[in-house]
Amino acid sequence: MSADFLPRVKMGRAVTMLLLLAVISTAILVHLIWQRTASANVDNVVAALDAQSTGAVRNELASQLALVSSTAEIIRSVFFQGAIKPDDEVKREFLFLSLLREQPAIAWIGFGFTDGRFFGSHAAPDGRIEMVEIGKAAPGKPRTLRRDRYKPIPGDIFFEERVKTESAYVTEGASWYRKGKDSTGPAWTVVDILPSGFEPSIVLSKRVEAFGRLEGVVMVAVSLRQLSLTLQGLNIPSESKVYVLAKDDVVLATSEPSDGVMAAHLADFPKTDVLSAAVASARRTHPQSVFRTLQRSDALGPVFISSSALPFEDWRLLTAIPRSTFAGDIDQNTKRVLFIVAGIALLAAVTAIIFARLLFARPLARLARQLHAVERFELDAVSHTPTVLVELNDFSVALKRMSSGLSAFARFMPLDVVRPLVNGGIEPRPGGKLTDITVLFADLPGFTEMTEELGAGVEPHLTRFLTLSIAAIHAEGGTVDKFIGDAVMAIWNAPNDEPDHASRACRAAAAIRDAMHAIPPLAPQHDAVRVRIGINSGTALVGNIGSAERLSYTAIGDAVNLASRLVGVAKDKGVEIVLSGETWERADRRLDARSLGETVVRGKSLPVPIFTLDRKSPPI
Repeated sequence: MSADFLPRVKMGRAVTMLLLLAVISTAILVHLIWQRTASANVDNVVAALDAQSTGAVRNELASQLALVSSTAEIIRSVFFQGAIKPDDEVKREFLFLSLLREQPAIAWIGFGFTDGRFFGSHAAPDGRIEMVEIGKAAPGKPRTLRRDRYKPIPGDIFFEERVKTESAYVTEGASWYRKGKDSTGPAWTVVDILPSGFEPSIVLSKRVEAFGRLEGVVMVAVSLRQLSLTLQGLNIPSESKVYVLAKDDVVLATSEPSDGVMAAHLADFPKTDVLSAAVASARRTHPQSVFRTLQRSDALGPVFISSSALPFEDWRLLTAIPRSTFAGDIDQNTKRVLFIVAGIALLAAVTAIIFARLLFARPLARLARQLHAVERFELDAVSHTPTVLVELNDFSVALKRMSSGLSAFARFMPLDVVRPLVNGGIEPRPGGKLTDITVLFADLPGFTEMTEELGAGVEPHLTRFLTLSIAAIHAEGGTVDKFIGDAVMAIWNAPNDEPDHASRACRAAAAIRDAMHAIPPLAPQHDAVRVRIGINSGTALVGNIGSAERLSYTAIGDAVNLASRLVGVAKDKGVEIVLSGETWERADRRLDARSLGETVVRGKSLPVPIFTLDRKSPPI
């Protein structure tokens, strides 16, 4: 049977039958397996994942709070060892600022003196850093307040302003100061007021002594707002929630406030927050600090709730993770799959493999190889291979027609432009961009007279000139823009980047001239001057110029106009190549060029410096 008379099958119909058979049989088989094995073990798997998630969150939070403790200990040790005196303002500021910038979770690093003074570094909510100093209260007078504001910049900070005013903050009366002063170890305190005003925070304070004498109390604070942001940034499962609770279920932080507001107590969350309601219910039935339970919720289903103690005071970390977070897809898909027929599944699998290989895999592989050949512009490797499926057969025919069209298309445009058009790198619509390029114009001198003398016989000579010119331009990485009668226009540095485009254009010009001198002249009167070339470098608009119906990839602008007019300057100066001073400069003045002085060019208000490339004498 001829290949043109092969039976055709609609690809959509074939795909539908195969996929329907495969999916139904596979779904039934999967249902049987899940029903007997996976469903019985899913709770254990989810419990293990919950334990891992809870442990990871606890470790991350404990690590951050441990950094707070270590920061306070660093300052205490520095003051205790006498490396820096608490009254050494410059060194003290440097130490506090360095530690504050290293720990983004910390809001305050401060020191309360025994005489009531206070100094601290504060990371403000707007990202700025404040250096706050509260002076000693004189009898009958308020405490002085100095606040220096800094804006962080990469690697440093920038001073913005200094504010001097009064402060009502009493360091000696602050709970963190009193607790740290009376404690021999680290003391954790929850406070609402800090030197900046209302700023609910947890504060770690430590007593600082030097030679047995109390020097003051160092404090490191983490705002409860920042602690909540830290919880939000942890890698917890979606639709889950994390709580940090103090004594009596006071909420210090949560990963997701209800309606944008964080309740003060676990029982205060609104009823609409069903996850918090489940946690509160679990706390009522499990008063101990450490527990893990599966709480039932009408809205969410089973919820895994874990409570673990944090190594700070009597704080606890609670996590609430709905079972559906891990097992929702498994439960849903298990309910969808109802029946199993092992034989149908096996038959469907074998049938799908055989038909897919014969109908799809092999033809598509051939088409993919031919598409790669088109991508590489190896158009001769593209051929039509008949297939059974109508769509794939039509695809192969269209691919062959496309390759034939591209072969013809490539003859009318530069390959460097055709390739991006094919792979989508250049959109076929009007538009361009300003690009730094070098432009070359080359034409045959006396072509009009030769046309009158030779008539149609001049065509071989023109073809030979254009062939030599194109070869020289392509050898130097240039793009042939267009042919203008007997002239050729070429550009460098578009569409491909070529940093040395000026030097390349000059080498191409010299190659064109030498190639023209290597062949017999068209006529005796054209022996001395075989070609006229103008070269200029500058910025031009490069891209698809034209209308929506017809486009031409070209360059336009003053730089192009000057290069065209330098061809006429070459004729006036009696030389074959003229390049502008701009091109000579961009070629790093390495060319063996001879200055022709300056010339006035139509359209230019100032004279243009010009150069020529002299032809080397042939060896004797």
